[in-house]
Amino acid sequence: MSSDLANITILVVEDDEDTRELLQTVLTEAGAHVVTAASVEAALASYRTAPPDVIVSDMRLGSSDGYNFITAIREYNKEYRGFTPAIALTGFRYPGDEDRAMQAGFNGYIHKPFKPEDLILTITRLLREQRRDAA
Repeated sequence: MSSDLANITILVVEDDEDTRELLQTVLTEAGAHVVTAASVEAALASYRTAPPDVIVSDMRLGSSDGYNFITAIREYNKEYRGFTPAIALTGFRYPGDEDRAMQAGFNGYIHKPFKPEDLILTITRLLREQRRDAA
């Protein structure tokens, strides 16, 4: 599994330090270069400096949330004609949340606790779809 995400940069947006470290470990062991942010503000600054290949974002982020974050990312994408696949990560299961996340601009949705292989498979699927759509 150490090369599944080789040469891929992933921005992890997670305000819980333990979960952020877990995500970083899982994705690094799969071969990815991982950049982390603990807030929407830090994530947007990181994204604008060096857009990653994929985003994995928690949905509840302190004073903000994943919906505000992905909305800002998609506006930035329109302005600069880019696109970055994004996965919503949540510990809550409310009816309609997945649909709302997808309508907001996420491309994948994963519940916590998650299986590392499910996260990696979702990332590789999104990257494969992006490459196919670009061709």
